Amino acid sequence: MTVPPLPASPCLRVALGYSQTDGLEGGSRFFMSYTGGAPTGADCATYAGDVAAAWLADLATSVNSDWALTMVDVIDIASDTGLSGVWTGSHPGTIGSEQLPAQCAANVEYDIARRYRGGKPRMFLPPPSLNETASPSKFTDSYLTGLGNQFPLFFAAISGVTVGATVVTAHVNVSYYQGFTNVTNSSGRTRAAPKYRTAALVDVIEGYAPKALIGSQKRRRAATTP
Repeated sequence: MTVPPLPASPCLRVALGYSQTDGLEGGSRFFMSYTGGAPTGADCATYAGDVAAAWLADLATSVNSDWALTMVDVIDIASDTGLSGVWTGSHPGTIGSEQLPAQCAANVEYDIARRYRGGKPRMFLPPPSLNETASPSKFTDSYLTGLGNQFPLFFAAISGVTVGATVVTAHVNVSYYQGFTNVTNSSGRTRAAPKYRTAALVDVIEGYAPKALIGSQKRRRAATTP
């Protein structure tokens, strides 16, 4: 069966890749809207470098030095032939005290005006250190305050950026699905298949809410907790 491409939207999909000193890898991604002409591959690579520089300036202070940003991959999703570009390097976190277990993560949810059922838009960030924990399950208030201050700075730094004919405008959430369709397979079993939107729905991110609970990218625990 041929899988159709996702609905196009005038956005850049930005993937962040992380590496730990013992070889473990992690990552997260987000979307940035744009206006103007479609970016070239070189434009995407330039913007990937801008994202890496902003991460080092604004988010590295929230990550343990055991982890480093090692890759930024930017792809134009305005069409199914959009170009891409990559930055590679090593930007370690700057928190140098005792490490947390590798599966730990900081969870920052995005605020949007629209309400919908399902998981909230969010980003997972590599963990800080044991000193930033208030208990075995929660981060300290001071660490959460720092995250809450740094995330808007990071996204402000990579918004309003012009690369070539492309103007990157805002951090957004991109929704591809609406409802579902019941599909019966050859065995007679029925499953609910997510239904693609005709056009992707784009919501501008209005704020950031760091979550107190120590998160995990492997198992997204207790998404509704503070």
